[in-house]
Amino acid sequence: MNSSNLTEKVNVMSKEIPDSVHYIFGVVYMLLNVVATTGNVVVLYVFFRSKKLHSAIYFMISALCLGDLLMSSVGLTILSIASFATYWVLGDWGCIAYGTLMTFLGLMQITLLTVIAVTRYIFVVHNNNIGPCSAKVITLLCTLYALGFSVAPLLGWSKFVLEPIGTSCGPNWVGIEWSDVSFNMTLFFLCFLAPLSFILFSYIMIFWKIKKKRIQKKNETYEIHVSTTILFMIVAFLGSWTPYAFMALYIVITKNNQIHPLLAALPLVFAKCAPIWNPYIYFMRDTKFNHECRKMLPILSRLGLWRVNPGSSQADHVMHLNDTLSRKTSTYV
Repeated sequence: MNSSNLTEKVNVMSKEIPDSVHYIFGVVYMLLNVVATTGNVVVLYVFFRSKKLHSAIYFMISALCLGDLLMSSVGLTILSIASFATYWVLGDWGCIAYGTLMTFLGLMQITLLTVIAVTRYIFVVHNNNIGPCSAKVITLLCTLYALGFSVAPLLGWSKFVLEPIGTSCGPNWVGIEWSDVSFNMTLFFLCFLAPLSFILFSYIMIFWKIKKKRIQKKNETYEIHVSTTILFMIVAFLGSWTPYAFMALYIVITKNNQIHPLLAALPLVFAKCAPIWNPYIYFMRDTKFNHECRKMLPILSRLGLWRVNPGSSQADHVMHLNDTLSRKTSTYV
């Protein structure tokens, strides 16, 4: 199926969605944009203003939030405009550019989440730390890894096309050519399943280590705090990306491109929620960030936002990372 036929088919299928539904999606994208952009802007502002937060782990988290900010401010804005127009408004080149950018940011997010999970595992289980230089190198490698897969369609390995909803662009999941199928399967296994496996392994080992070392009552508060934080991260990750990933895998395996556009749009909406979670999960439970946030943005304290979790002190003490071997400086969960 060539690209012109595919585009025509998508346009026909997208007309099955009432304009009112497109408008609802547009409003949803706008709300997600406001929440995600606000959270990530606050996080990045506090991070760059506070010298106390210039450590290895915060550097990686700031890179994660920067990607989330771009995904929300650029990606969700374009989606909102297209949804209110009820069709893709940026043309073929805009579709390619959007697909490339969103794929890059999505892969960057997943890769950085994996690295953060692995570094947490290394610290908790093996009591080893990474320094600022290592964090920068790791972030650069994550960027190159995500960039390599996101630009592959520009070099002839598959292509970016309109998605069934007709207001967004992404990988050609419905393509039946070998280049499309191989690219899609590679994305699923190397850019979703493999990172997910590393994340689950890291968190399982962390739970095992915590359970093994729980010999004092005060550790119960620590275990609850860490367990809850990790649960939030896992649920957010799976909730955002799994529906989209498995819908894509289903289409690739079954060659079923007759899925109703509205049904295909729901996993897309879940995936677009991804930029929301990280600033609120990683930082609302971080006492060090809370302190810096209240100091630089006191209005948030008056509004009741970014409060310190009373049960997190022991967790913060144990999970602090440092940039040297002699001093712990950054809260990890």
